[in-house]
Amino acid sequence: MKSSLTLCCLCLMLFTLALILPSQTLEDFDQNASVATPARQMLHTPAQEVGDTKSFWAVDYDAEEYYTADAYLLAIGVHCYIYFEDLVISIIGQEEADARAATYQEEFDTNIYPRVTDLAGDPDGTLGDIDGDPRIYILIVEKRQSYYMQSNEVEGEHSNMCEMVYICYRTTYPVRTISHEFHHLIWFNYEFDEVHFILEGAAEYAMYYSGYLPVNNWTTRVQYFFEDIDDSLIYFEVEAQDYGACYLFAFYLAEQYGEQFLRDLVQHEGDGALGLETALEAAGHNISFNDLYLDWMTALTIDQSGFADDRYCLVDIDATIQGYTTIESFPYQDDNLGLYCYGSKVFQLSSPPDTFTVELGQPADGISGISVAYSDASGWHVQQVQAQGRAIITVTGESITTAHVIASYLFAETPTGDIDFGSGARENVQLLIYEGNEATTTPLPWPNDSDQVLIIIAGSMPVIAAIVVLVLILQRKEKDMAKL
Repeated sequence: MKSSLTLCCLCLMLFTLALILPSQTLEDFDQNASVATPARQMLHTPAQEVGDTKSFWAVDYDAEEYYTADAYLLAIGVHCYIYFEDLVISIIGQEEADARAATYQEEFDTNIYPRVTDLAGDPDGTLGDIDGDPRIYILIVEKRQSYYMQSNEVEGEHSNMCEMVYICYRTTYPVRTISHEFHHLIWFNYEFDEVHFILEGAAEYAMYYSGYLPVNNWTTRVQYFFEDIDDSLIYFEVEAQDYGACYLFAFYLAEQYGEQFLRDLVQHEGDGALGLETALEAAGHNISFNDLYLDWMTALTIDQSGFADDRYCLVDIDATIQGYTTIESFPYQDDNLGLYCYGSKVFQLSSPPDTFTVELGQPADGISGISVAYSDASGWHVQQVQAQGRAIITVTGESITTAHVIASYLFAETPTGDIDFGSGARENVQLLIYEGNEATTTPLPWPNDSDQVLIIIAGSMPVIAAIVVLVLILQRKEKDMAKL
């Protein structure tokens, strides 16, 4: 269930974006301007000295307004200025502030800058260097958010006229967060309007690429997604599970199509899922976004290599969905399976039969998608279907030991870059899983005393089914006679 708090967060984010994003587009700037990559590598005499004070525009996200942050310059690096807001220094003390500033400067110069620029490109991008100083301003603030504002790099009422990121002093992993926000800075120097599931996924991946994640390569937000796998991939609500989902999606893209694909994506003209689709096509990969989504969800469900060109596994991260529903008997029916657009529900079949059928009703405003992954005597197999009407898959294997069913709500047309914030549409559809081939009549659970008998003759066993139906009819007649 999506809470009212989510709506409040969304409204706040929408307000903030309207507040800080400039009205200009890339067309307002010289797109043929040369990118000064060599200049970034040259030593540049800093325009400031340690101890200097400076006032910056910053945003109070709680009050939904700009404020002035007075700050002290505590460290200067080859690629950065480290400023601490005076309120932060008064809270943690000068000695602690100096120590943190030295750490951030060292990490940014020696690791974050070279790694993130290798992944995303030159910080000047298409906009160029607004202040003529190649150093990035890193402002450590007292307010609880860490963020990047592209409006600082164009003229405007609240522009600081420099390339900078804001880092909350209370953040648990500050250098990790700096790498994330720095990736945003680079991307927004190439374009302004990419959607957030791609932007945030790539920025989260930058933390991995910089070497700041634990040994399992999980961000802190991955677990939140695994607790809410029905969360829409393409709609962003600025919640932890959104970041977890888009990070795993970016990780999957990098492993399937190479990190060079993530680099090229920064400068690709298209946006959103459709832009991703055209970027894959440009890189020589013929796959629709819907197919990509189902493959990704299947990989997160089974994480198995050695078949289907390793499309259904993640090599450098151990991440498999645990929040699935276990089905222990058949037939199984859910008449109100709630699905968010580009969200999924996963089912594990306990003691699956060697032949079973899955049916998924069509959402009112989309199409149904099913992915079935199962292991039998000959190994792992995946069957998928997308249908404008009712989606149906019949699986037949030899001594099936493990089976998973992924039910998804998709769009018939690839989503465009207009789709970004929100939770997305939610639909209730019918899910049926039953033993045997596709039934001639839609199967329902076994009838009880209050149910009407429904005749089901499965194509694989018509004689036995007919006998069962005859017995049920006779039993019902006996009960009816007993009531007279």
